[in-house]
Amino acid sequence: MAMVFWISVGLVTVLTIFWTLYPLFKRESSAPAARASYDIQVFKDQLAEIEIDEKRGTITEAEAARVRIEVSRRLLAAAKAEEVEAPSLNAPKSATYGLAALLVLATSIGGLGIYSSWGSPGRPDLPLAVNLAQRAAAQNIRISQEDAEAIVAARAEGTLGLPGLGALTEGSDAALLAQLAEVLKDRPNDLEGHRLLTRNLASAGRFIEAHAAEDDVLRILGDAVTPEDHLEHAELMILAADSYVSSDAIAALNEVMSTIPENPRARYYAGLALAQYGKPREAYIMWNQLLQEGPENAPWIPAIRATIAELAQQAGIAAQQAPLAGPSNEQVQAASEMSDAERADMISSMVAQLSERLAADGGSVEEWVRLISTNTVLGDVDAAKQALVDAKAAFADEPAALARIEAAGAQIE
Repeated sequence: MAMVFWISVGLVTVLTIFWTLYPLFKRESSAPAARASYDIQVFKDQLAEIEIDEKRGTITEAEAARVRIEVSRRLLAAAKAEEVEAPSLNAPKSATYGLAALLVLATSIGGLGIYSSWGSPGRPDLPLAVNLAQRAAAQNIRISQEDAEAIVAARAEGTLGLPGLGALTEGSDAALLAQLAEVLKDRPNDLEGHRLLTRNLASAGRFIEAHAAEDDVLRILGDAVTPEDHLEHAELMILAADSYVSSDAIAALNEVMSTIPENPRARYYAGLALAQYGKPREAYIMWNQLLQEGPENAPWIPAIRATIAELAQQAGIAAQQAPLAGPSNEQVQAASEMSDAERADMISSMVAQLSERLAADGGSVEEWVRLISTNTVLGDVDAAKQALVDAKAAFADEPAALARIEAAGAQIE
């Protein structure tokens, strides 16, 4: 790679030098006409006109002679001025060669000097992990939820912002929403009324207003807010911002993931946040696990299928390296034809392979949770407890991951 870089630099330098020196060595064969040259032509034309006028008889011979003398005098003066004004067509060769040498030195040596000071000669390509980390740091400078909703509102067709609830007059549903909003102005603590307004606004696709209505729901609930309420709040913020995950939405998702980490809808939005914040590998692992779990008619499955290939590419994960790949069709068919004992042996073998790989190379929190849960279901309590200990050690500095691990460990009897 270094050789290719320096060859490219050399070619660019040569082309730059050629482009700069070409005008210096180009020999001019003509120069723009001077002012005196223009005057000479004018005086010659005047002499010709005098001859014509004299032949026509419009002026006398004496007048023609007098005017001819005056014009000839001016013609001689212009001829002398032309000799003074005539430019030299080409600079002296010594000056040309000197300037050319100066330009070559400035372009080559000067350019290399600047690169050695400001560039990074000999520096290798950044590893993928470093590139991803830098991209994540850049993407952490993100707009707020309020600004994101303002942008979405400004994009609304035919308006610089979405109309207020009082402007909902088209259709019976819109009229009912407007009436409900008006009634709730005098009933600020009506929990069910605000919930109803939130759901109907969301159903009508008015997510910005639905998010505002959900704020009232959380205000009324106070300390009684549940993880499901936080999830609803996060979802409405993301929808209101046209799938953009703001820091406010992430805070709501954290409340959910710390209490019900296995919730698939929360994991879908958490994966979306990871993807947007420059962590495609973590997002891929989370979404790939959701694909395996299904069900196929879950609302997040089509969205994941539409983007997971691109996500894998961003993460540098080849298709055959998918860390959470499920069993093949042949394995499923073979399992269906096995006896109960054979099927149990196959499952035990797969669990053992997963356990060995996690112990040797580590893995995602989803894989550790799956290992703990699988051993619990199989009745291997000792293995489940050991997996729980190892998983906690692996994610000791990640509170959200620890919450999911502990939730899986709580199933161990």
